[in-house]
Amino acid sequence: MARRPAGDQIARLGARLAVGLVLLASLLASGCGSDSGPATIADLAPAPDAAADDKGPAILDGCRSGTVHTEAWACVYGDPASEKTVVLWGDSHAMQFTPPLIELADRRGWRLLAMFRGSCLTAEVAYRPACDSWRANALDRIERERPEMVVTATDTGNGYALWQRGVRLTRAASEPLLRQGYARTLRRLKRATGGRTGRVVLLRDLLRAGFRPPDCLLDHPEDLPACDFKGFRKNPPGFDLAAARRVGGVKVVDPSEVVCPAGLCNSARNGIVVYRDTTHISATYAATLAGWLGEQVDSLP
Repeated sequence: MARRPAGDQIARLGARLAVGLVLLASLLASGCGSDSGPATIADLAPAPDAAADDKGPAILDGCRSGTVHTEAWACVYGDPASEKTVVLWGDSHAMQFTPPLIELADRRGWRLLAMFRGSCLTAEVAYRPACDSWRANALDRIERERPEMVVTATDTGNGYALWQRGVRLTRAASEPLLRQGYARTLRRLKRATGGRTGRVVLLRDLLRAGFRPPDCLLDHPEDLPACDFKGFRKNPPGFDLAAARRVGGVKVVDPSEVVCPAGLCNSARNGIVVYRDTTHISATYAATLAGWLGEQVDSLP
């Protein structure tokens, strides 16, 4: 369980880790020419048997709310005194993009607030009482902050099946309610950013693997391309994208375009383990996305 900080905290340890991840990723990427990385697993970072724990600075700094907490605390990265506040908010599918956002905050002088709760639905619809309270508090906090930009992401898989009148709905029956609820969330975020076009950035949920890529790499230490795979989506196109299409002015950014070009995903690329499990990228790989992500959000210098 994540520890409870005494209010917001200036996340110095994690920020240093993020800088290290960016430097490591740059060195690895510049030294390897193959899209699927080196010939063996010996030089991969992180090591495949440790990839599951490569979750990045947000975990180190305690930015993720524990399951018993409902307070909307945040870690602060970048320039704490900056007049440009950017919020990164969501579940673990948002948290995985902390490394590139920290890099951008450092480059551009943002005050980055990182707010997460694992396995907590950010769509405005009843899910679990503690999660619902945290979501409400987080949305209120974001509205008070009046940020220049909000970056958000959510898991769109089968975990967010809803309940109605004490009966668990199927995931398919939950889908229209999730789309409606997430549209409400995006509208609130848009109002919080002054209604300006492009200031709410939805990072579309990533393509998934049908197996654990690090395990495959361990099983094929001399043949890393054997672990390449065709990514897929559960419940396509995803309630995140469907909701964004209903809400004008939300900028949709699809990381799968670079993580899995043309839908083909590498388990390892340029010396880096890409996926740490079936649905999350490693923090080491995420750090390589800073330049690309910066191009996507150039509306905020």
